[in-house]
Amino acid sequence: MPPPLSDRGLTRPVKNDPRDRWLARWLWAVAAFLSATGLAVAAVSGFRRGVLLPIIVIVGYLPFLYARRRLHAVVARRLERQDGSRGLLVAWSALGVACDVLMVAQLLTARAAGRVMLLDAPGLAWVGPVWFSAHGLLFLGYAFLGSVRGLTRLGERFAAWLGRARSAAREPVSPDPAESSLDVPPLSRRAFLQRTSLAGAAIPFGVSISGVGTSYDFRVEERDVELPNWPRALDGFRVAHLSDIHVGGAMDRERLLRIAELTNSARPDLVAHTGDFLTHRSGNFDAPLYEALAKIEAPYGQWGCLGNHDFDDAERLVGLLGDSGVRVLRDQLALLSIGGEAVEIAGLDYLSRGVDWTSGYRRLLASLRPREGAPRILLNHDPTAFVRLPEECADLVLSGHTHGGHVGVQLGQNHAITVVGLLGLPDQGVYQRGNMRLYVTRCVGFYGYPMRIGIPPEIALLRLRASVPTVTGPSSTETFIRDAADPMNLAAPASLFVGRNGASAIESAHRLAAATSIYGGTSEIMRSIVAQGSLGMPRSRS
Repeated sequence: MPPPLSDRGLTRPVKNDPRDRWLARWLWAVAAFLSATGLAVAAVSGFRRGVLLPIIVIVGYLPFLYARRRLHAVVARRLERQDGSRGLLVAWSALGVACDVLMVAQLLTARAAGRVMLLDAPGLAWVGPVWFSAHGLLFLGYAFLGSVRGLTRLGERFAAWLGRARSAAREPVSPDPAESSLDVPPLSRRAFLQRTSLAGAAIPFGVSISGVGTSYDFRVEERDVELPNWPRALDGFRVAHLSDIHVGGAMDRERLLRIAELTNSARPDLVAHTGDFLTHRSGNFDAPLYEALAKIEAPYGQWGCLGNHDFDDAERLVGLLGDSGVRVLRDQLALLSIGGEAVEIAGLDYLSRGVDWTSGYRRLLASLRPREGAPRILLNHDPTAFVRLPEECADLVLSGHTHGGHVGVQLGQNHAITVVGLLGLPDQGVYQRGNMRLYVTRCVGFYGYPMRIGIPPEIALLRLRASVPTVTGPSSTETFIRDAADPMNLAAPASLFVGRNGASAIESAHRLAAATSIYGGTSEIMRSIVAQGSLGMPRSRS
């Protein structure tokens, strides 16, 4: 017999309640179905595609399963107190199963070549993503509360042990009846948890529903990027930066044409694509992509590089992109003449994680034409590689890959709090290293987590501005930082710069701020270095 409602804290895990066993069996059956489907796909289409579903089950579905059971128990126990509770419970259980079925069906057809009429119908298209996302956020909430509860219990036990140790050294004190009368009965705490648990569980659903309007809210974001070596004759040159289109599924022909229309409305001089046009798939699903790209107009053309999702049939992709007006640079460099000024544009293929990035990028860039003073724009999909690039190998590096952080809070054009940023990785905006600048776009598409939460997509329009080069004398900020922190000595992309004297870049920054405050911009550079110290790259205020 399960304990009555008044004796159960609804924020605690549900264990072995006979009324919930059917749900556990159903959810485990869904997990088995997804795993079996993945094995079948692996047998037919290859290991890489087939292994994706079992990975999704482990990484995404098991947390979903946990949160799903807990939420069901919270709602079910609440409904038991209402009149006609049996009918309400049946309706709630049926709704949950229907959402589970839609979620799985939409997962399995997410990368279909076209829309599946029923699953993509208005009102249903976002049910699966919202259902999954809400439970994912709910799982994180449960994990956080569980951690707090565990730490609280440890603190209470330590305090009790410390109290017993102290009381052993002195006579016991009788409790004050007046103080005892102020104690809150445990039942009141349980009642409070019961009332707030359901309201708290609704928050992740509200947050996820907000992502419906955000995920494909395409917009042009214009900003200036100052480059120390950019020619003054080309001041204001306009570069449209697109990345991570991830064609297929919800990124359909209508949305692709909208991206092309907005890009043309920005009147770019040049368009740069930084990879992930596709998503590990083959077939003719991507035909709308080339139709849309062919409509984009720019006087100095469209240029691109490949991302980590573009290598299933890279030669086919490069050929179709070329037919659409996008020249893909695969560890190649092109020389443009713009208004009588020479400008280099280079592109690198995505390097896999098993490669030594420092030596790999040095070797690739050394194979290109040596720099002879012309400004260079480098297209490289992954922004975490910025700290591994050789010094002064480019003036501007363009990257995507992180989808602007994907989940977080956008605080205006130049500021955001994101999951990726909290990990110390470049999520969006302008970063600097010496005279090099990195721009990380929020991208137009996304992949992985089924929707954007709080971070809208963007078509970045960068106005390149000429600025005064950094002073190179022995007292300059730039020389001090480069002497105290050699970027090429990094052990990992997220490591701190550590100089020859063992001081970190943050420590050097504090000393430098006090020693060279007379130089213009020093205090701003120091704040940027400290703010981005975990990556070793100060975020520019350009």
